[in-house]
Amino acid sequence: MILAFVLGTQNPALVKVDYIIASSEVPLASLISLCVVFGLVLGLLLSIGKITQLKRQIRQQQRVNQSIQAQSSK
Repeated sequence: MILAFVLGTQNPALVKVDYIIASSEVPLASLISLCVVFGLVLGLLLSIGKITQLKRQIRQQQRVNQSIQAQSSK
């Protein structure tokens, strides 16, 4: 975020952004900040998904290990 701020303050020019339906001109600082924030949010969402998937696998493996230990102790 600091890097986006530094780059944005050094580049105050307006940039034309073309959307699917329309286009607009926004300051480069805003565009850089928006892209950085979007990337961080996307990265966090993907990480949370992977972490929950791995936790689920750990719980399944723990159940398997417990059943194996219960069978071997009999």
